[in-house]
Amino acid sequence: MQENTQPLTETKPLWQPKEMLIFLLVAFGLPFLMGVPLAIAQRAGSNTDVYPSAQMFYPAAGVMLAYLFTRRAALPRLFYGMYLVCTAALVACCIGAVAAPGDVWLAAVNVVMIVGSVLSWVFLLVAKKDRRAAAGLRWQGGVKALGYVVLFLLLRTAAVFISLVPYGQLGEYLSYWTTLAPYSVILLLIPNFFLSFLAFFGEEYGWRYYWQPRMQQRFGPRAGVVLLCLAWALWHLPLNLFYYAPETGLQSFVSQIVTCLCLGIFFAWAYQKTQNIWVAVLLHYFNNNMILAYTGSAVISNQTVTWFDILIQAVVYGVLFLPFFASKVFNKTPGADTRASA
Repeated sequence: MQENTQPLTETKPLWQPKEMLIFLLVAFGLPFLMGVPLAIAQRAGSNTDVYPSAQMFYPAAGVMLAYLFTRRAALPRLFYGMYLVCTAALVACCIGAVAAPGDVWLAAVNVVMIVGSVLSWVFLLVAKKDRRAAAGLRWQGGVKALGYVVLFLLLRTAAVFISLVPYGQLGEYLSYWTTLAPYSVILLLIPNFFLSFLAFFGEEYGWRYYWQPRMQQRFGPRAGVVLLCLAWALWHLPLNLFYYAPETGLQSFVSQIVTCLCLGIFFAWAYQKTQNIWVAVLLHYFNNNMILAYTGSAVISNQTVTWFDILIQAVVYGVLFLPFFASKVFNKTPGADTRASA
């Protein structure tokens, strides 16, 4: 079969059926397939902390396999190869957590994440600029691009403070922020990004870089984003039912829809404004990891979600993030994969 040497910058329909099928089978097929051992491990009372980290890798793995199987040219193959090896290792850890339960699997995941992230940076940096550009991996927008990350942090932090008002906990929470605890966490998050970026890259390379422009071109610039956000929420369903909140799975899933829709719109806006996948990766990274600064705890499993919680979340997130959907940037339908020239 002759290799397709067409550059990713060519003006053409982004939705390629074969490529899209491979992406969807990996990005969505794996999470629901792995939901079976996750459910078994959860019901058995085993440690299931390996599953969320592994699942975050699947969307980018789907993009990479789609590009490789359809013979896209000028790809950073060492970087892709390292990422796919890490993904396979994490899948093995998930299966191992069911076959031979123990904390060793979580430790293995942490090793894969750190070693894989470091080596991936090396392979990414040694790749030729044209290959990084062809895969949408170049940083662009200069320091100004970080302004979108700062804006998100301000809004996300405001959401936490406002959400506590109905519960009468704002005063106590303000006292918490007079201690050094949250600030020490924030300082540690900066170097930690370079040791754990692969998981957050995993989702954003799949959702924002790859699927967003394709959904927008097929369904319209706004409808495409909404459908992507809803699909992103559905992608979390195995985790909602068997990890995040097994006792209140329905409420957890509804809360997930609110989160993915509101934050997804902001992420989509920031990505379209910058065409910089690393901005989206940083947004996702800080959204997930600032939880430790906000709450003082990294525990996100076995939660209890109430309908009142969802109401407060919907109102606060809606007011803070949904206005970005009115941006003129969503008036234009992507017509070509211009991200490759970043």
